[in-house]
Amino acid sequence: MPTNQTIHFALLGLGKLGSGFYKVWQQRKDKFFEKSGYNINLKKILIKHPEFTRPSFIDKSLLTDNPMDIINDEQINIIIDTTGGIEPIFSVIRQMICSGKHLISANRMLLAAKMHEISNLANKHKIYIMPEPSLGGGIPIISTLQKDLISNKITSVIGIMSGTSNYILTHMSEKNISFEDVLKTKKIQKLGETLSFVDYEGSDAAQKISILAAAAFGIDINFLHLYAEGISKVTHVDIKYAAEFGYEIKLLAIIREHPGNFEVRVHPTLVPKHHPINAIKSEYNAYYIKTDLLGEYMILGKGVGIDATNSLIIRDLLGLAEKIVYSDFNIDFNPTWNLKPVLPIQELESSYYVRIPCSDKPGVIGKITSIFGRYNINISSAHADTAKDMPIHTGNVHIFMNNACEKNLHRAIKYISKLDLIINDIKFFRILEMEDEVS
Repeated sequence: MPTNQTIHFALLGLGKLGSGFYKVWQQRKDKFFEKSGYNINLKKILIKHPEFTRPSFIDKSLLTDNPMDIINDEQINIIIDTTGGIEPIFSVIRQMICSGKHLISANRMLLAAKMHEISNLANKHKIYIMPEPSLGGGIPIISTLQKDLISNKITSVIGIMSGTSNYILTHMSEKNISFEDVLKTKKIQKLGETLSFVDYEGSDAAQKISILAAAAFGIDINFLHLYAEGISKVTHVDIKYAAEFGYEIKLLAIIREHPGNFEVRVHPTLVPKHHPINAIKSEYNAYYIKTDLLGEYMILGKGVGIDATNSLIIRDLLGLAEKIVYSDFNIDFNPTWNLKPVLPIQELESSYYVRIPCSDKPGVIGKITSIFGRYNINISSAHADTAKDMPIHTGNVHIFMNNACEKNLHRAIKYISKLDLIINDIKFFRILEMEDEVS
């Protein structure tokens, strides 16, 4: 039954995501009232450029370019941030939190850089922050880890967290086209709110994984301090050899807990073909989770797109309204930050694949493998081939290795690259380790 209570909220930003939210909200708010039993009212929309021409479906009376109109309005309980960047929006949101307004945020750059400060402010002023929409798409990964798997010890989360990158890699593989050709397609231009190099060079996924690491594991790390490598250097040749050796290339974001530290990293990875995460194609995202009680667990959904993100924004808006009506605010967003450090990428121990383009001469494999041996690298297999697309008397040496230390691998590659027999750049990929494969 309706409570006759009205919950007021404000929308920050009226770009593609903000406008998309407004449109969906106007179309469905009556149905939400029927389902929830209380009225939720959009009272203000903060905009940056009042001189812009707005779509005809926007109620112009809601627009303001003065944040104080929202900060000083005691009726407004909730703010939804669909803006981007860190400043000046951080200063605005900080004042709004201090005035007791609950935050739903789709601004991943802000949260990835300021999560600790924002969460401390939220705890101090007894308000909720809902960061899940900032991860993009509609997958409820934070709530899954915090609530649905609360009885489990989470040992690792392996995610495809960039729908754009997954789309690019999928189409490079299936359509046999280059990275540059995929970027020219009409579909990829329509996937998200914008398209820029951060979507495929690792920064997008790094921002998301830093937010997830903070919200679900209490790991306090700025996304700029994470190792993040994108996919722009992945080529046809890489995809071809990966397939020949029984792998697919995925841009993975990895969180793994060890007794003394965490791994948090983003990079292209060779994934064994039978692994379930290889079933995730095109713009879809997924999280492959390992737990002590449930074992392997995976969730998937659209990882990019305005509608998918607004699905989570509306869920959180309805959830917060219910808390305001029925609950006391006495739950900290994140009461304990984990003090264990994040392992530097140089100290990572992993499995690797290395491809070395070199002269096709007797003894080449032995010479190369002996150098890896000097750096305490255990080689599991090595063989050479003569590539059809390379000059005569040249080929590739393919090396697979287990439990190698990253810094030793780099030292060995640097040494090998100076040999006269090397004819091009040496390339390597990290491999999804055996402990993360499905048994």
